[in-house]
Amino acid sequence: MNNLQTLLLVVSVLVLVFVLWNIIKNQMNIRYAIIWILWAIGMVVISLFPSIMLWVTNILGIQTQSNAVFLITIFLLYILTFYLYLRISKNNEEITILNYEIASLKKLLEDKKDE
Repeated sequence: MNNLQTLLLVVSVLVLVFVLWNIIKNQMNIRYAIIWILWAIGMVVISLFPSIMLWVTNILGIQTQSNAVFLITIFLLYILTFYLYLRISKNNEEITILNYEIASLKKLLEDKKDE
């Protein structure tokens, strides 16, 4: 195992521990933490078995392993961004509905006071 593999393994384990620590401290929602846990486990596996990236590089027809890593990372970030955009859109709809409900309740309270 060379220095780069060791560094990747240490950083991946640290990320995994950090995410798990945030889950335990209730600072992170488990739904979003799963993505980070899977990513860290994937990086641990790749650091322990670097031939996996060579295999992926050959399957994708990419010339170098570093290009394959960048391509996969950009693809995963794109998916994560899209997922977060969907969550933000849903939250905005819920906020709008809650605002209408609050306004209705305020109106009811004002009507009750006037009676």
